[in-house]
Amino acid sequence: MTATLSSNWNFNPVVWQTHIDAYFRTKLVFGAFAETEASLTQEPGTTITFPYFKTIGAVEEPAEDEGLVVDNLSDDSFQATVKEVGKAVGIKKKAFKKSAASAERLMAEAQRQIGRRMAEKVDADLLTEFSGGSNYTDGFVASASGDTMSAANLLKSRVIGFGDRQDEAVVCFMHSKQWLDLMTDTTGGFMKADALDPNVLVKGFMGYLLGMAIVVTDQIPKDGSQIGGKDAYYSFMHTQAAYAYITKQDLEVEDDYDILMREWVVTGNQWYAVKSYHSKISSLNVRTVRTTTTVST
Repeated sequence: MTATLSSNWNFNPVVWQTHIDAYFRTKLVFGAFAETEASLTQEPGTTITFPYFKTIGAVEEPAEDEGLVVDNLSDDSFQATVKEVGKAVGIKKKAFKKSAASAERLMAEAQRQIGRRMAEKVDADLLTEFSGGSNYTDGFVASASGDTMSAANLLKSRVIGFGDRQDEAVVCFMHSKQWLDLMTDTTGGFMKADALDPNVLVKGFMGYLLGMAIVVTDQIPKDGSQIGGKDAYYSFMHTQAAYAYITKQDLEVEDDYDILMREWVVTGNQWYAVKSYHSKISSLNVRTVRTTTTVST
């Protein structure tokens, strides 16, 4: 009788890679609206550079006997640090001495959980990126306990933050308590939802309001202080390509067998970098607007 090999339980790195990557993408919330690129070659810890062109000056009104001042087209760059994320799952040999169906369930569950955890990490990093530092512009900020989320306050925030570019906002992420206030507000606002819209695959997608996809997620942080005795939460509106993550082309999946522990170990591994594009090209290039509202619940 021959020894049990990994092939006996049909481990296929390519299949696992496909399944984990597919589940990873279905679990992304912030990442679902990120600009993505799969061309990363640098190692973790490396600082990568994103080039962009600066904006030239305004047009002139020369007098009849004056020439135009020659402006120059120049470029600049902003940087992001590459990081590595991974997750390992161990499966004991004894588990594979059971039925084939049991083994399949083990494999499917391991794939799902690796994909989910990796997606959660990318989402957390994207949230940290666009909600930190100078990577957003404040729109509407609650000043009284009754300043809850409403269509009116959301519109105010969009106009305050984006100005005449407010129609470029494509998505708004808000907390479920803000969503509750929005949907129970009687002053106006019309939600539109289409079962055939591609965003229905995004966890928390509720439909469109003011032309923006509304996505509810409790990853949205709370303001550290209260306003008028009420808790306050942030929400974030973004234009197209407000932030990005750049990845290795393929998710790497590897396995090994621990003889002493009689255990197969499968790992999922990915390198990526995240970056906010807010106001990077110029201070007027607003791409993320933060709204602060109280919550009634």
